[in-house]
Amino acid sequence: MLPSPHRPQSTGEVMPSKAKDQASPLKLTPTDMMAQYQRIKAQYRDTILFFRFGDFYEMFCEDAELVARELQLVLTSRPQGKGMERVPMCGIPYYRVDGYIARLIARGHKVAICEQLEEASPAKRLVERGVVRVVTPGTFFEVAEGETFVVALLPAEPRLSVVWLELSTGEFFGTEAWPAELPSLFAKFPPREILLPSDHDAWTATLSGWMQRVPPVTIRPPGEFDHDKATEVLQAHFGVERIEAFGFYEGELVLRAGGALLRYVQETQMAFLPHVKALRPYRPADFLIIDASTQRNLELTENLFDRRSEGSLLAVLDRTTTGMGRRRLRFWVLHPLLSRPEITRRQDAVAELIASVTLRQSIRARLKSILDLERLTARLTSQIARPRDLVSLKTALAALPELTRLLGSATTPLLRDIAAQLDPLTDVWERLDRTLLDDPKALATEGGLIRAGVSDELDRMRSSLSQSQQALATLEQRERERTRIQSLKVGFNKIFGYYIEVTKPNLKLVPAEYVRKQTVAVGERFITPELQRLEAEVLTATECSKSLEYELFCTLRRWVAEQADRLRRTADLLATLDALASLAEVAAALGWTRPDITEEFALTIEEGRHPTVEASGSTFVPNDLTLTAERFILIVTGPNMAGKSTYARQTALTVLLAQMGSYIPAQSARIGIVDRIFTRVGAADLLARGLSTFMLEMTETAHILRHATPRSLIILDEVGRGTGTADGLAIAQAVVEYLARHVRAKTIFTTHYHEITALARTNGAIGNACMQVREAGGEVTFLYKVLPGVSSHSYGIHVAKLAGLPNEVVNRAAALLVEPTGASPTVPRATAPALQGTDGSTTSDLETRLRQIDPLHTTPFEALQLLHELREAIVQRRPLNQLSTTAPR
Repeated sequence: MLPSPHRPQSTGEVMPSKAKDQASPLKLTPTDMMAQYQRIKAQYRDTILFFRFGDFYEMFCEDAELVARELQLVLTSRPQGKGMERVPMCGIPYYRVDGYIARLIARGHKVAICEQLEEASPAKRLVERGVVRVVTPGTFFEVAEGETFVVALLPAEPRLSVVWLELSTGEFFGTEAWPAELPSLFAKFPPREILLPSDHDAWTATLSGWMQRVPPVTIRPPGEFDHDKATEVLQAHFGVERIEAFGFYEGELVLRAGGALLRYVQETQMAFLPHVKALRPYRPADFLIIDASTQRNLELTENLFDRRSEGSLLAVLDRTTTGMGRRRLRFWVLHPLLSRPEITRRQDAVAELIASVTLRQSIRARLKSILDLERLTARLTSQIARPRDLVSLKTALAALPELTRLLGSATTPLLRDIAAQLDPLTDVWERLDRTLLDDPKALATEGGLIRAGVSDELDRMRSSLSQSQQALATLEQRERERTRIQSLKVGFNKIFGYYIEVTKPNLKLVPAEYVRKQTVAVGERFITPELQRLEAEVLTATECSKSLEYELFCTLRRWVAEQADRLRRTADLLATLDALASLAEVAAALGWTRPDITEEFALTIEEGRHPTVEASGSTFVPNDLTLTAERFILIVTGPNMAGKSTYARQTALTVLLAQMGSYIPAQSARIGIVDRIFTRVGAADLLARGLSTFMLEMTETAHILRHATPRSLIILDEVGRGTGTADGLAIAQAVVEYLARHVRAKTIFTTHYHEITALARTNGAIGNACMQVREAGGEVTFLYKVLPGVSSHSYGIHVAKLAGLPNEVVNRAAALLVEPTGASPTVPRATAPALQGTDGSTTSDLETRLRQIDPLHTTPFEALQLLHELREAIVQRRPLNQLSTTAPR
């Protein structure tokens, strides 16, 4: 390791610059090092340049000011050259660079890492330096949490291609999509950085129209997306002769975006590019489709409140013990299956792990000792893995033979397939074990890494070093006896090397041949010719030993990196095993049951529960649901807070869990496979984007009506509430009628428009259900039980009381509610314009007639008949109180 340069004492302020008008008239030239910095910086103008200088990375000029501000570092300065202005400067120690880079990346910056490419020596005036890597928001994989995707977009008419690359796992996949599908794709695989060709840079504004936070966008030359150039990059990197090997047809837009993306990471990561898996197609239609709105409304991976994992479905299911298992489980949550055999295959594996507690617990115990193999592989193949990373890998591999043995007793096809394909990687473990010490030094350049017996040359160096160190100890003892200075000691520091230290009271006993080296507070330090000889032997042996150990370590790291394909395959199998064990652990702990998956239309759930609400510790009231090919729409009425929305969402979550192969929170269920789940619930989180609540509601409803199929599951929560009552009621009823007539998908429709429930009397596809409420002594209790029928009241005032509205407001609202019926004559009536018939009859005539009508039991035809009679009375100038009494009551 190179010594740390002398750094001036900082005052926390920029040191004063020399005024330009006082500069020397002679030509001013920056120092060689500053000139080198300026040449390199000119090539990376849009990045922060971390310039290696000894044990520090230095930043200068605007970079220094930016970094000091972003990271709260002390800003100092240094001269550019003799007689020239001083420039701002700040620095960070090399061993803390990852944390500082992570903070800058999180703020959207790019960092170019400039290293010293050769050792400093007195003979060299300037060491060679060069940028070895450019770290960007989408390519920083060392310490990032979650998945870090860099995404390439290639817009074309009418579709566009999207390609993702996750460097920490090597995942590389892409698809073609309609622009309207991007929100759903980005919800599943959120980009940290987006690449766009410069001739489509206007897409940045398009993205900001619907993304709450647009990630950094990197504009690339259009030529990078050229078909021939892109396929050449892909073929050269993966060693394939024909692009058909990737599973795309020739000319595929995805290949063009994929080639441009791979070229970008090659440029930025250079020699540190991790192992990248072959580009594969991602086809959303292969899975149950969940759009961004549904993913958000059902809180699949994050809650609606603060967008954290707590309170989400994933948080309930996640009892994984490895990082790759957690990622696999998240993928399963967002990609339920469509194939009944594949669903059953997962269910069978989960069932076996539930039934065999010993097998499940033993598997989970072994998995706990396995760190994230996928990310360890990325560190290995990018040549940034440190000695302790390899020790972690050895620890992980040590669990594989026992896992293979445990799985040998499995009987279900999926677990047996995992056992058959699981590579124990015994040869890798053995080489790591016989080469590396159990507790090596943190840095590969510090020595203390390699076991004895690995290298004869290293053993000889260590023996020579040991002898020299023993000679130093002998020298110290001999000099004590010779000089009779009992406090004499031999010491060492990095600046002065080895020395003999004598305290002040004993200086008079120092022999004449001692050469004074340094004065310290407690005495003097000296050297002798013999000590110098031993120092040269020790330092030479130490440096040679460290150098050889580093060389041996790099050889080992390269060999392990060559096993990347085997490591990735093993990690993939372990991820599946961990996710299955997690599902089994949850089902066993929470008392979930196995659903019956069918190809039929019907959906039947007995005593179903909401998984996340129940997991929060609340006492949950289970409910039943039956939807058939004959009656597939259920209109649910009831008060706010009575559980309508929870009931609807738990149905969607139950279907989703079943199709991902999980057990479900219900006593039993028979679930016909659905192709899509749609939800229209709430809009609060989208109001800031300039859309009104009602406009957004209608947009999402229109999307559902256009794209739903008879195999879909639809959850519509209070459609029409965002506008006036009359308009809202009309739209809600029209939507239900359209669903019944044209879409014919399984639908749960919650509403406060009780009038809509009358549709069930004339349309057999529609059924009614309501939330049970108990009234006693003027108090209302929500029982959260779903019953057949229609709710008689909305109980809005009772909910307002529960919410804490002042009593005066609640009482006034109650009075106003009953006023039109005449039940509260002591409350002043609200003023309203009088209605008058053509013959002079007043509002009382209308009131008398309208009181005869029961809207809840009036069919649409009867309502039209009543309106016709009212119109006829006006046109024919008959008194309103002489209308026909055959109209509905």
